[in-house]
Amino acid sequence: MQRRKLGKALGTFVATSAMLAIPASGAQAYNPTGGILYQLGSEPCLKGRGNCAIYPKSAQLPSGRLVASFEKSTVVPETGSADKQTLPVHKSDDHGTTWQPLSEVKAPAYLSSDAKYAKYTSNWTNPYLYTLPQDVGNLKQGTLLLASVVSGDDYYYKEHKAAAPNWTPSNDGDRKDLAIALYSSTDEGATWKVVNVIATGGWQGGSAGAVGQNIAGANTNKQVDPLWEPYLMVHKGKLVCYYSDENDYLGFDPATGVPMLDPANDTAPDSHGQILVHKTWDGRSANWSNPVVDVAGLTQDMGGGKTEIGGGRPGMTNVVRTTDGKWMLPFEFWGGGANTRYVIADSPLEFYRGSRTGTDIASLPVDSGSRPLTSGGSPVVIRLPGGRLVYNAAGSGSVWVNESGRSDGVWKEYQTTSRAGYSRNLQYVEGTGRIAILNNQGTSTLAYAEVDLGHSDGAYYQLVNRKTDQVIGTGNNTNDANLGNGDVPDVVLEDPGSASNPDTQFWHVVAEPNGGKTLLNKSGGRAAAIWTGNATVGQRIGQWVDNSATGSWNLIKTEDGFYRLQSVKNTNLYLTGASDDAPLTLQNAVGDGSQDWELVE
Repeated sequence: MQRRKLGKALGTFVATSAMLAIPASGAQAYNPTGGILYQLGSEPCLKGRGNCAIYPKSAQLPSGRLVASFEKSTVVPETGSADKQTLPVHKSDDHGTTWQPLSEVKAPAYLSSDAKYAKYTSNWTNPYLYTLPQDVGNLKQGTLLLASVVSGDDYYYKEHKAAAPNWTPSNDGDRKDLAIALYSSTDEGATWKVVNVIATGGWQGGSAGAVGQNIAGANTNKQVDPLWEPYLMVHKGKLVCYYSDENDYLGFDPATGVPMLDPANDTAPDSHGQILVHKTWDGRSANWSNPVVDVAGLTQDMGGGKTEIGGGRPGMTNVVRTTDGKWMLPFEFWGGGANTRYVIADSPLEFYRGSRTGTDIASLPVDSGSRPLTSGGSPVVIRLPGGRLVYNAAGSGSVWVNESGRSDGVWKEYQTTSRAGYSRNLQYVEGTGRIAILNNQGTSTLAYAEVDLGHSDGAYYQLVNRKTDQVIGTGNNTNDANLGNGDVPDVVLEDPGSASNPDTQFWHVVAEPNGGKTLLNKSGGRAAAIWTGNATVGQRIGQWVDNSATGSWNLIKTEDGFYRLQSVKNTNLYLTGASDDAPLTLQNAVGDGSQDWELVE
């Protein structure tokens, strides 16, 4: 009883003090449903309009600025082809709440006078942005890097337009001289220079469902040798670039992981296979290391006694360190069976010592109520401060969180406001502690959103009910109640400190774009919202992804320093805790204290 008396005695003072902190308690305004980063207009495309703009990626700079880039394969008006194509860079200086264009990164041929770059006339696709966490050779900490797929012109497009000016492409074409280039910026993405070329391939030979089909006449040997999907990371003082490689390899050295290139790579029939490899660079040497295999895929019989690795086309490397000292690499795989897989290694440079085809991502352990980790390709996994891992892939709008961060840890599903989409990107945002999501939606539309997964920046409060002196909790549930609580609303009154997971009794009070406030739980970032979506008397409250006005409240201060939480959707109704251990509901205004809340930081 002593705690109850103390809370009552300090109620007015604590609530009045909290009032001053509430507007900033979420660190930054929260815009969970986001908006549109880029929308294709009427511009003609070098390939099918459905994927003319795709593959968004982002990074954060030491200043807090977010930068994003993506493929925009519209025809270059100046050349009428892919020549002089650039990669757009956009910026957000408000932690992902809004975005604006920043710069266009030119192809190496147009950024450097060095003759070795002259054939790379298009800065095309698969951008990967990375902020150096430390010095690497001559590259200084904080430098913004961009790795991207560059190429010569699209001969398939040019040949078809020359033959039939009204021809419209329906898929990718056939570019010459595909390579992965490295760029750097020391002014937060405003200007760029070419650092070097990381790896080289040959002809594109079609892609995205047209592999080996959309072949240009100029590609006389019908070669398919592109490179794709760079991923950058620093490890032991060196820069590592992981990528997907369609050059033809006969196998690899089991001791070193170095693949053996087919001597007839430029002329022999292609397997249309692909392997995952990486190279390293010390930041000073003239060249990057030899490639080392990460995932070899299936072995394919090419006839005449020749075999090649790369069957099943493993692609889309992501790499994270786990809290138990391992390294995890999820990837997509199209060789039958599970199309999204992973491998675990003791070193991020020795994945080749493990499985050549990986393990089904859906086999990872999940929490009760959570569905298996989604598949569909384009997996992304990131590590949050403290070690939590967050995963998504093309098959779901949800993300999966591994709280322990261990390679054998349990994953829990959390819903987001961003729908399923291929190459959906996740970005931890320093300054909010939330996750920014970039996503492909519809026909060449790139959208942005954000999601709170708990433990984000800013003050958390216990909301103490005047009538019962209990606090708002979730019954120890951390994710969406439809996933973690059997599809039953779970926001209830509880005795302070009674929860086995104390974080479930603390809440952000965060400003939203509509002017209301949302309550985001500390444990999983879920919003206290009207469970059915109907703002009528008696409706219960459950925790849910913050995607509608059903989770928005007006905070109305009482004369003696408490607050009432008025439903934005129906201002006649208030958040109510009628009795000890009761579920929270919506009710008409009453004066018995059940609608009065003390905010204790």
